Order: sequence, then C-alpha cells, then structure tokens
Amino acid sequence: MRNIKIFVFLALFAGLNFQCRSPRLVQGNKEFDVFILMGQSNMSGYGEILPEDTVLVKNIFYLPTIYKGHLQWMPARHPLHNRLPSDRFGMGLPFAKEILATHPGIVVGLIPVAWGGAPIDSLDKGTAVYADALKKALFAETHGGKIKGVLWHQGESDTVDSLLSNSYSKKLQKLVTDLRADLKLPDLPFIVGNLAEFYGTGKEHNAPQRVRQINTIRAALRALPSEMKNTGFVETTGCSSIDSHYVHFNRASYIILGKRYAEKYNEIIAKFNNE
Repeated sequence: MRNIKIFVFLALFAGLNFQCRSPRLVQGNKEFDVFILMGQSNMSGYGEILPEDTVLVKNIFYLPTIYKGHLQWMPARHPLHNRLPSDRFGMGLPFAKEILATHPGIVVGLIPVAWGGAPIDSLDKGTAVYADALKKALFAETHGGKIKGVLWHQGESDTVDSLLSNSYSKKLQKLVTDLRADLKLPDLPFIVGNLAEFYGTGKEHNAPQRVRQINTIRAALRALPSEMKNTGFVETTGCSSIDSHYVHFNRASYIILGKRYAEKYNEIIAKFNNE
C-alpha cells in the first residue's frame, strides 16, 4: 500500500510538471495566444491581493519575471510579476480572463516584464528588460505559442523633467517599431494606457511644471493610434488610487483596466481582419 501511495504521488507530481512546461500539449490542439506585459509599476500591479487572487486560473499561464533554473510556463495567479516586493495585483490577469471570455477555446500565455519606477530608457531596445522580453517571446513561439500583442502602461517616470517628457513620443514609437521588427511581426497590436487621471493631483506631483510634463506624456500616449497602425489607447477614467501619492490604481481599477485593454485588443484585431 505504501508503494502504491508513493507511485500515485510521483505520478501527480509529474503531471503538474508537465502542465507547467507545456500548456499547449496539456490543452490539446487549442490555440495558445501570448501577450507581453511591459511598463512600470502600474503594469506590474500595486493593488491589494485577496485570498481568491492566489488561486490558479484555468487556461492562463505565465513566464515568471525572475526565475531560477529552466524557463517554464506556470499556471497563472497573482502576483504575475515578482521583480520587486511591491509587485501585487495587476491588470494582466483581468485582461487574460476577458480574452478567454471573448475567445472561448483558446489558452492564454502572459509574459510579465514590467519594472516599477522604470523610465522608457530602461525598457527600450538595448536594455536588459527588452532583451528578456525577446528571449521569453522566442521561448513562447518555440513552445507552441503565438505572440498576439503587447500591453504597455508606463510614463510616470518620464514626467520628471521636460527633456524626458518632450522626447517620449518618439521613443515610444521607436519601441513599437523595434519590437515588431525583432519579433518579425509587423502588424503586432500594441496597446497603451493613459496615465491615471488622479496622477498630478497629489501634493508630490502637482507643481505646474510637473503637471505640464504629465500632460505631455498623456498627449503622446493618446496620439499613438493616429501615428501607428494596429495600436490602441485605453482611458483611465473612473479609476481610483490605492495610495496617498495618487500614483497607483487600486484593485478594482486594475480589473477595469484589464477589461478595457481586452476590449481595445478585440477592436484592433476586428478592424485588421476586416481590412
């Protein structure tokens, strides 16, 4: 009886390893759609994590931001990012859940590579974060996945002076161009979110010059769809802050934003397929 119990345990353990390594095989012939999560702390997530948020989500997998040993797909749960102690509940999983709801029969993979506090110069081509995103995207493609889009929420760190804010638009467009070229996906959807409406209202960030720089970043993000094909912009209206600094969203707002990103993605691909 003891040997039988050991055999059953080992079989279950092997099954869990198999599930983590190859969601495509576990799920049969389902399409495996993969999305890259890029940006700073509002992409990595800053919301409160409730007990139910730590439960594994069926048909959603992710590649850990920081990992030891071999890179492998893991069943998804919050927090997706694990680069900083502040990484908590974010918009990635709400986005993936909405994608599953509107595209039944697929499996979703997430590649979380955001870094709290990082300006765009620390995330674009030539940086370790960018190289890591490409490495993980290649892993996804060689393990049955198809890169379907990039979600971007970043810009707060580029509001600190006018040189950064005024150059942001060109840097963002170059990042989109570089990613599409390096991934060999010229039509890859790239979706950006607006800075929080409450950002710039707190006493730490409400100096007139800082507010002008914040608005410059907002304008660059909003203008992206008019400058580049297959890009989208998501508003942050109706969202609330979790902190007294008025920088980060709360848990409910990340859920709202995840759904809005998914709606924008569906809008982009519907338009692309009809052209």
